[in-house]
Amino acid sequence: MIKIAFAGNPNVGKSALINAIAGSKLKVGNWPGVTVEKKEAMFIHKGEEIKLVDLPGVYSLSPYTLEEKITRDFILEENPDVVVNVIDSTNLERNLYLTFLLKELEKPMIMALNFYDEFAKLKYKLNMKEFQDMIEIPAIPVSALKGTGIEELLDSIITMSKNKEKGKKYSLPFDKTILSIIHEVEYKILTNEKLLPATKEYSKEFLAIKFLERDSHIIEKIKNKYGVDATHLFDEEIEKLENKYDNDSETILAEGRYGTVNGILARTFTTSIKSRLDFTDKVDKILLNRVLGLPLFFLIMAGVMAFVFNGSAPFIDWVDGFFADFVGKYVGMLVEGTPDWLSSLIIDGIVGGVGGVLTFVPVMVFLYFFLAILEESGYMSRVAFLMDKIMRRLGLNGKSFVPMVVGFGCTVPAIYATRTLEDESSRKLTAAMSPFMSCGARLPVYGLFTAAFFGAKAGLVVVSIYIFGIVVAILVGLGLKNIKGFKSENKALLIELPPYRIPSLKVILNSTWLRVFDYIKRAGTVILGIMMILWALTYFPNNGDSNSSYIAKFGHTFAPIMKPTGFGDRWETVAAIPPSIAAKEVVVGFLAQALPLADEEVVEEEVEETTFGEDLMEQVKGFGVAVKDSVVGMLSLDVEGLFTTPDAEEIEEEGRGIVQATANLWPNDDLAPLRAYSFMVFILLVVPCVATLGAIKHEFGWRYLGFVVSIMLVVPYVASTLVFQIGKLFF
Repeated sequence: MIKIAFAGNPNVGKSALINAIAGSKLKVGNWPGVTVEKKEAMFIHKGEEIKLVDLPGVYSLSPYTLEEKITRDFILEENPDVVVNVIDSTNLERNLYLTFLLKELEKPMIMALNFYDEFAKLKYKLNMKEFQDMIEIPAIPVSALKGTGIEELLDSIITMSKNKEKGKKYSLPFDKTILSIIHEVEYKILTNEKLLPATKEYSKEFLAIKFLERDSHIIEKIKNKYGVDATHLFDEEIEKLENKYDNDSETILAEGRYGTVNGILARTFTTSIKSRLDFTDKVDKILLNRVLGLPLFFLIMAGVMAFVFNGSAPFIDWVDGFFADFVGKYVGMLVEGTPDWLSSLIIDGIVGGVGGVLTFVPVMVFLYFFLAILEESGYMSRVAFLMDKIMRRLGLNGKSFVPMVVGFGCTVPAIYATRTLEDESSRKLTAAMSPFMSCGARLPVYGLFTAAFFGAKAGLVVVSIYIFGIVVAILVGLGLKNIKGFKSENKALLIELPPYRIPSLKVILNSTWLRVFDYIKRAGTVILGIMMILWALTYFPNNGDSNSSYIAKFGHTFAPIMKPTGFGDRWETVAAIPPSIAAKEVVVGFLAQALPLADEEVVEEEVEETTFGEDLMEQVKGFGVAVKDSVVGMLSLDVEGLFTTPDAEEIEEEGRGIVQATANLWPNDDLAPLRAYSFMVFILLVVPCVATLGAIKHEFGWRYLGFVVSIMLVVPYVASTLVFQIGKLFF
């Protein structure tokens, strides 16, 4: 098997190239022990089994970021047969610095000059033979977008891997003075009995350079593996180097590499009068304008949100109906005659649980699709730039803003959207704040309580709830930003703004599929397990009687504790909290079961019997209608509709008098609206749905999940109590 490692800067089209090679065979996971995304693929090319590993995009191999450590350690310790250095051929000067760092690792390398179609359009010229001679590695022009050069690249990889060029020696890009000092360090290494074994794992040249750079990561590894503390072992050589060039040693070596890069390009590379950045510069003058930048960003995000949630809504309804009306019907037939508890477990617990998991899939498909477009086009880097100054006050950078915006639609994809953040502390802080953004699943609850207690003021109340969530998220962020694990160095954001490009549809579709499939596969088991636990708590001990279930007992038990919140004097509202963890919409259904509804005349309707084929055809037609409604919904660009609560009539249809029953929670009580508002605040801030919990566990682990759950139990209690107790002073 041939193991290939792909390494390169961010935004060089590495993912697009990997997708072009591996396609659907690419598997996404995490690197062991960390949340940095790992992509691998296994496939056969001309009879050779190939394993492809996508290393994180990095600008250097210094031990300053997790991505840099992962990339360097993998190449050094996993010994790939070939390292493919992916280069943006239209920006050679920036990219080649990493090339020389990779060469210092002394592994067999091939360069993939990506975007070579753009390179040709810009009429750039590269003396390929001289260029390859000077960089000492094969360079192959490729275009991931058009699929050109990929066959030649794979053939070259196979040829190189068979030559077994392990421990390949490259010339170092430094002048004679620096080289002489490096040789002095090498001599010290070879004459040190304790350090000598390290040269079997790392080359003496690599060790010498790292010791001169005071590379803390390598120094720590040498100390742990070989018992040698090299922190001050080479101070004499470092001082000699720094005195000669009047700078710190790391900068001196970096300048040496850049000098060699510039020298090579001066001899081999010719640009044209035409600038590749003309179009990008013109667009950025508008999108990054000091006055227009933020309004245009919010307009773009509003458009994306409208596309995502208006486009996915018909499919969400179809998935819901598919499981409730079709799967539920025929599974119900299969379990006829079984004990009631088993029938309820299968239909309500398992089928309902699977349906609950898959209900989120349409919104995730649309979201990941449009996020991929923004990422691949180069706009997401601009978002980080625009929002950086604002978000830095919370200890975050501008990239954190996007997941929070996504959270207004659905918290599940918001958690997964934190993967776009490089800093682990920022990811955790953003993930802790995102659940406080009011997702669409809470709207039925707001609709029910505003219809019951606020009437014409419903819209204003809902807006205030959204603002309340934002304020709480900011306060939580301010509180957590100085805690270990959430505290970042708060450096100014240094980010490359790549040129705008038309995204590859294949890359976008493949990226969307991989992320959605990963959610279904990994989060599904956790979500399904919790749904079954909730089913048991609602069903037992009295065979589905929710009024005497364990959840009802929970309500009676905790009602006194919840009394300061204002809504805790009714067990029904307290007992509605645990089911809300399954999905916030469940609150309405639970109250419809728990509250005494007005007597209604029950009319027996004759149900027309249908065959399996007829029902299946009905579902197919329903899917077609969903496609049509989705297109219409996206074209309507209805942003306002995303924040519109269901009206009283809709809720009455679903809940059979639930609005009136809810209004009777606190009859003849002047504080009833305040109690209702306090309950909505609690539902806004309390532990999110199981799908979100599954996403948090998947991304950050059980310990972090426990921490977030703890926060989202304390914060809603404190907030609702303050709302009610302070509100009483004005009623």
